Amino acid sequence: SDGYCAALPYFLYGYNFNDLKKIISVVTVSKLSLKYALAKLHLLDFALKGAMDPVGEFVKKYEKDSYFRGVVDGIKHVKSLKIKNHMLSVKKLGMACSYPGTFNSSIHAIINSTNYKKAILKTIKAGGCSCSRVNFIGAYFTALKGLDSIPKSWISKTDAAKKIINQK
Repeated sequence: SDGYCAALPYFLYGYNFNDLKKIISVVTVSKLSLKYALAKLHLLDFALKGAMDPVGEFVKKYEKDSYFRGVVDGIKHVKSLKIKNHMLSVKKLGMACSYPGTFNSSIHAIINSTNYKKAILKTIKAGGCSCSRVNFIGAYFTALKGLDSIPKSWISKTDAAKKIINQK
C-alpha cells in the first residue's frame, strides 16, 4: 500500500505506467505490492477517463493478462461475495494492510457502495487497517464522481482542506 501512496501524487499530475512502476519500486521490493499498486492506479485511470464501472472494465481488459491474473481472480471472488455483509466479508478477505486482502476488502466496499461517504463509513466500521483501504476507496470515488462526492462537512473539519482543494 505504501508504494501506491508514494505514486499517487505523480499519477494525479500526469503519468505513464512505466514511471509509476519505478516510483512504487523505490518504496517496496515486493512484486505483489507492485502489482496491486498498479492495479489500483489502473482502476483510478478507468474512473478518471469516464468508465461507468472501472472495476468491470479492469476485469474485462486484464482477465487474459497473466500479470494481473491473481488480481482479476480476486475481484471475481469478491464479486461472488457481493451480497454478503461487508464486516464479515472483510474478516474473510483480510483486515490487515497486506495484499491481496486490503485490495479485495476495498473492492468489496466499492462494489457495495453508491458513494464516497457510504464506502468510507462502511470501511471504517469494518475495522482492521482501514487507512490503507479508505485511501484507495476515497481516491476511487473521487475519481469516479468528482470532488463534490466528498461530504462538505468532512472537508470543513479537515485542516488546510480549503487550501488543498483550491489549489490549481
